[in-house]
Amino acid sequence: MSRLDTRPGRGSFDSVSTVFPSVPPSVASARRFVDAALRRWDVPTDVADVALLLTSELVTNSYRHASADAQVSVLRRPGLIRVEVHDSGGGRVQRRALDPEGPDGRGLNIVDALASRWGSTTAESGTLVWFELATNGRYAAG
Repeated sequence: MSRLDTRPGRGSFDSVSTVFPSVPPSVASARRFVDAALRRWDVPTDVADVALLLTSELVTNSYRHASADAQVSVLRRPGLIRVEVHDSGGGRVQRRALDPEGPDGRGLNIVDALASRWGSTTAESGTLVWFELATNGRYAAG
């Protein structure tokens, strides 16, 4: 059962959070959840597209490596959005060297290349991986 946590601010939500089970369909569900928040906040489409891609990467990593439910949080701050994925897994988060022959291992490299900032924290309660994107149209074509 998902839990929705909303914190109101100036007529709209500043953050939303819910939990997804550790199953493959949760990646698409997390994307839809993040997309709904970003649409509500009128985040530019180009920024939202990048956020959805990076959300997929982080939730996929949580599913594959932690085998635990993932809490996905979306936060809005002036000039940026932040997405956090927290799970109860305790593994160390690290980017892999790119292997052109390998079928996987690109997720955090994609996050590193596209996010304004990103990071992770590992503690007894699990692992938190996050990214931030500027909402000033940085990804707009042209």
